[in-house]
Amino acid sequence: MGEGGESREGEGRIDSPRTVGAIHVTPRADGVALHFPPLRASASALMLALFGGACSVIGLAAISGLARSGETAAASMLALAFAGVFALPLFALGQLFIAIAVWTAANSLHVDVSSAGLRVVRRCFGYAIARRELARDEITAIESRLAARYIGVFGGTRYYRLVALTRNAGRPLPIADSLKGPAMAEDIRQLVIEKLALPGLAEAGTQVHLEPVDSA
Repeated sequence: MGEGGESREGEGRIDSPRTVGAIHVTPRADGVALHFPPLRASASALMLALFGGACSVIGLAAISGLARSGETAAASMLALAFAGVFALPLFALGQLFIAIAVWTAANSLHVDVSSAGLRVVRRCFGYAIARRELARDEITAIESRLAARYIGVFGGTRYYRLVALTRNAGRPLPIADSLKGPAMAEDIRQLVIEKLALPGLAEAGTQVHLEPVDSA
């Protein structure tokens, strides 16, 4: 009786929802659901926004100063040329980085994994903007790729993403991102392989997170 109770309690712990980093892992009867919420990369979004804001402010300041410098025709032509070469591109670059920051902060990814295959939904501000399904028999590898590397006072941190490769060599399907460190990347990768019921994928593909890290 005691052993049976302990067994059921252990199964409950295994099948209960959990959080790995910023990722919500929810077991399902036929597999598992992985949810990557908005703001999971808030630090990256903030850095992108700050850089974009700085570029935009400098560009606007340069444009404003050039607009008041055209006292003669020659000065106006020089100001126009400088604006076209430096100020306007810098302002446009700043706006691009701000747009990327908004996307980084606002997008979410939901992945359903089961023995039938993968179903992925990408949302931005809560609205579905992309849906894709991949049958189990079409999957040839679950690969890890380096998404970002940050260097700090206490050492570097690597973030990885996972993609599913297909038999027809089509566009890889992103199935996970914001995986902090090799351990988290391997944990999620093995979970996906387990729920797909494709143990052969464990040795397939290129796994960047398992490669030796250059300490330099």
